[in-house]
Amino acid sequence: MNRQSNCRKLSLFAIFTLATATFVGCESQTQSPGEETSSEYLLLSEPADAKTPTELMESLAEPTMVVVAGSIDAGDLEPFEKGKATFVLSQLADEEHAQGDPDHANKCPFCKRKLESAPKVVVQFVDDSGNVLSQDARDLLGVKKGSAVVVKGTGVYEEPINMINLTADGIFVRTP
Repeated sequence: MNRQSNCRKLSLFAIFTLATATFVGCESQTQSPGEETSSEYLLLSEPADAKTPTELMESLAEPTMVVVAGSIDAGDLEPFEKGKATFVLSQLADEEHAQGDPDHANKCPFCKRKLESAPKVVVQFVDDSGNVLSQDARDLLGVKKGSAVVVKGTGVYEEPINMINLTADGIFVRTP
């Protein structure tokens, strides 16, 4: 692994950690073990007019209600924070251009470059006080790394770190 790749990984991890701490704050409220909240956030149908992170970044100078589609992925890093209802969302490959090939983005230099330069989205499910829920997103929402999802909530684009912070109020998990 080259030095540039290691620096990029470290930078993404630092940005994710900083964005999470800055956007949410330091306090967290625990949730009772066994309390079922997933139905509160899981959407039964896919919201209309979902945008890509790239399409959204221009319109998110201030917190705005949005619907974004993406894949739960942070590259070589873990997209989830253990024990928290938060994850990193990456832009999906252009389906028309890929023509159904799931590995197309890895083989096409144009698509690979486009996906790498797209903003990441830090998705957080919070309680009424604005604290990230203390339940792992994988358990709460039934998602995993690589899940294609559509999330709705309030987002704002952080240009200096090329990241969208999204306080989510609903998620639809696409079936493969």
